[in-house]
Order: sequence, then structure tokens, then C-alpha cells
Amino acid sequence: MISRLFRRAGRVGSPGADAEVDSPRNEASVAPRRADDVAAVFAILLARAPADAERGECETALHAGATVDDLVGRIIPSPEFRLLYEAYKEGDTVDRRAGVVEELLAALGPDAAFVDRCYRLVFARDADPGGRAYYLQRLGEHAGRFLLLRGLIASDEFERRFRALCPDAGHVPRDVQLCELANPAKWDNPEWRAILVSLGEPADKLAMHRKSYEFTQMLFGLTRLGRLRDDAAVLSVGAGHEKPLYWLANRVRRVVATDLYRGEWQSAFAREGDSEVLARPEAFAPFPYPVERLVFLEMDGRRLAFADDSFDIVYSLSSIEHFGGLDGAQASVSEMARVLKPGGVLALATEYCLSGPPHHEAFQPHQVHVLASQPGLQLVQPIDARVFDRYEAVPVDLNRNRYQTPHMLVRDGESVFTSVMMFFEKGGD
Repeated sequence: MISRLFRRAGRVGSPGADAEVDSPRNEASVAPRRADDVAAVFAILLARAPADAERGECETALHAGATVDDLVGRIIPSPEFRLLYEAYKEGDTVDRRAGVVEELLAALGPDAAFVDRCYRLVFARDADPGGRAYYLQRLGEHAGRFLLLRGLIASDEFERRFRALCPDAGHVPRDVQLCELANPAKWDNPEWRAILVSLGEPADKLAMHRKSYEFTQMLFGLTRLGRLRDDAAVLSVGAGHEKPLYWLANRVRRVVATDLYRGEWQSAFAREGDSEVLARPEAFAPFPYPVERLVFLEMDGRRLAFADDSFDIVYSLSSIEHFGGLDGAQASVSEMARVLKPGGVLALATEYCLSGPPHHEAFQPHQVHVLASQPGLQLVQPIDARVFDRYEAVPVDLNRNRYQTPHMLVRDGESVFTSVMMFFEKGGD
């Protein structure tokens, strides 16, 4: 409901020279016109009739000197209009029943008057002769008024007007922290969630998973840091054949994926490191990609066969904890830092113990601090390790059902852990 359209809007102002001054003599003729204007604004912009309170408020505002443009200027930025506008662009009508709306629009007068009113309210201008003739012809061919109206609102011309009026429409406060524990707040960030969906991951909060978080947070961070350039070279360590590889291949010059592609990952957990990808990478692609930009190599992440300063971006997602404890993880991070260009970014996710005894594949907080203190690398921001001080979450018991969701905290025996995501920048020479 559009309530209190003029609350805190300041004084409406005195009527201009060309405004109607509602003296008792002309009030009888002006009042019906005000009611008609209000009905037209609501029918055309909101596809509904005004509620009694809304009608009374708008008519009072018009009586006090507000204009129809003032009403439009309050409705277009409203959440109700924005939701309807986004639906029109997707070919939907939300909960608006076409037959009911058609009746409202039919009450706005002859076709010519209807078209003129639409142009004035939607585009804030008079109808040009060509556009007016086109829409009158369509209406003469029995096209529905609601269909034509939706086309006007979904047009590029209205998009420009809307963005001029509401440049930041719909931008609510959102979490943009990069270095953090796996964070459920990211599912409320539209920019972040758009990347999640582009990967083909489920967006529903009940389906949230640490793996989806790691994929998306890594790409979100690289996007926020401005590192996804057409000429960038990317290295993934412990890559398997995960979706971000193919996503990145659509956006950068070269992606190199390295892994041992053998051992337990050949059979466990949906064959996350299937060696077949070395010969047929396109068979594992979740969506089309330029095959010449992505190569898979069998390589130990602790001994990378690349020259110093070779890559603009290096990343590894929950792999280094499998490289032989803290020593193996440190060796891998050191190698990733070596092959990263000065000024380049390393994105690193691993397992972070929140409580319980040490775990063979998760690091204690002090061990993560050791990994984050690699010479030549600087965290882009402090790690937010208090995410789960703010959230009540039930750990998924890996020994009972590892596929349960939401899957943001996990328990193995008495150890409870989650993912930690870190972004580093390599210093210059």
C-alpha cells in the first residue's frame, strides 16, 4: 500500500500562476477532476484502484497545491511500483489480474485520451505523432490496454527515466565483507546472489552450503576488488573440475586448473577430481565456455611448475587442508605466492575449527593466523571470525548425513568447523 505519500515531503508550496485556486465557486468542477487524476495515476502506474485512504490523501494533496507530477514522483520510487516494474520486465504481472486491470484502464476514457495519459505519466512528455498513431492502431486492432501499458513501462525510454529518478532504487544495506567465515548474510546480498545463480547453484536459503558459499564468495571478492579483467591469467590449485573454472573462462584470458586428479577424490563425493577432465574438460562443463581458455594439468599444489610472477589471480578452495597438515598447507601457500604477480590477488579458502579438539582436516584459529602471515602477502582486510557469534546454527553431523542443508557448520566427532575465506594481495618487488 502506498501510504503517507507526502509525509516528511515538506511544504507542498503555493499554487503556481496556472494552478486552479479552489474557491467555493469552482470547487464543484475541480473535485471530480482531482478524483479522475488520482484514479488514472493508480491505474496506470500501479495497475490497481487506490484505497479509500490513499484516494483521500492524494486528493487532499492536490487540493493543497500538489500536482499530478508530484503524485507520480512519489509512486515511482515506491517498493510497490519497483516490484511491479521488475515483474513487467520479466513478462510477469505479479498478482495483478489482467481482466480487473483492463476494466480500470477502460474507465480512463477513449483510446486517444488513454494513450496521451500513458505518455504523460510514464514518460513525462506528450506522445509523439508516430508513437501515438502506432498505439492507437494497436488498440483499434483490439490489443489490450494492459498489454500496451506494460510494454511502455518495460521500455528502454522508461528505464532511463526510472534510473534518473531512482539511481539507487532497491539498494538496501548489504554485507560485503570479503575475509570472513562462511557467512549466511551473503544470501541477502543481491549482487552476491546473482553470482551464485549464474553458477547454477540453488539460491534458496534452505539450500545454502559452504561449497556454494566458497565458489560465490571467491568470485564476488575478485569482482569487488576489480581483478576480473579480459587480459587476466588465473591459476586454480586443487581445482578439481569445479564450476568457477568454467565461469572464469568466460570472463578472463586464461585459466589453468591444477590437481593430482587421483586418490580418494576419484571415487568420493561425486568424483570431484575425476582424471577424465584432463582429456575431456568440456564433458564436465556446467555451461558453454571458450575451450581454448581453460586447461587442466596434473600437478602437486606444493610444487607448482610455473615461473615466478606468472598469474594475476591464484585461488584455492578448501584444498590445502589435504596437502599434509600445516606444513603442507604452508608449502602450497608459499608456492601460490611465488607464482602470483606483484599486485596480484590470492583467494584462499580452508577449514576453520570453531570448537572441539583438533581435527585432521581443519585448522585451529592460530594455525589459520600462521597461514595468513605468509611473507609477501597482505590480507586485504581483517578476517571476520565472529560470524557465528551473530548466528544460531546447527552443525551438520558428517557421520550421520553429510548432505543435509543448510550446510554452513559441520561436526565430525566433537570438532565443529566451517570455511574461512581470505583474500591477499602480493606486494611489489
